[in-house]
Amino acid sequence: MEDITHKLPMVQASSNATSQLMREATHGAEPERQASPWLVLRTRCHHENLVASCLNQKRITTYFPKYNVVRRWKDRTVVTEVPLFPGYVFVQPQLEQYEAMRYIPGSCGLVFAGSKPAAMPEKDLEAVRILVCSGTALSPAAKLIPGKRVEVISGPLMGIQGELIRVKNLQRLVINANLLSSSVSVEVDLQSISVL
Repeated sequence: MEDITHKLPMVQASSNATSQLMREATHGAEPERQASPWLVLRTRCHHENLVASCLNQKRITTYFPKYNVVRRWKDRTVVTEVPLFPGYVFVQPQLEQYEAMRYIPGSCGLVFAGSKPAAMPEKDLEAVRILVCSGTALSPAAKLIPGKRVEVISGPLMGIQGELIRVKNLQRLVINANLLSSSVSVEVDLQSISVL
């Protein structure tokens, strides 16, 4: 699934403006018969669980996908759940619930596309649900998209910048570094790079 949220500017609007936009979108339809669109709600860093919990308490339909990550320390290994899309929660509010969404601790407002709240296509959200429920090992790498500029931050190639060509496997990737007006491809460890 392509993550569209990084392409959309984050704008907060007053609840009156948001309610007006939703009234225009549902003009002439009865609210009971028309399903509300899934929207993208931005959260503060590491506040996704709090926001999802508060939304559920207010009976606002919420989807907050998480996946398991194995964390290793010197003395133990722990499996922990982390957000699949850090900083975002998907919501499906009814028209009368928009005002309540303004007062959620840790919420930064809806993601907008132009002057309207950005709607998440139902088929994309269903694909995310299937992936999360499948039990397969998920490895989100939204930052590691071919074409992105990266810099090597450790090892003998430290300081080299280049364009990510492809992710070869789970541990290694190939970058294209422009040196002396010619291009050189090199394989580096995943932990050795930083996205610029």
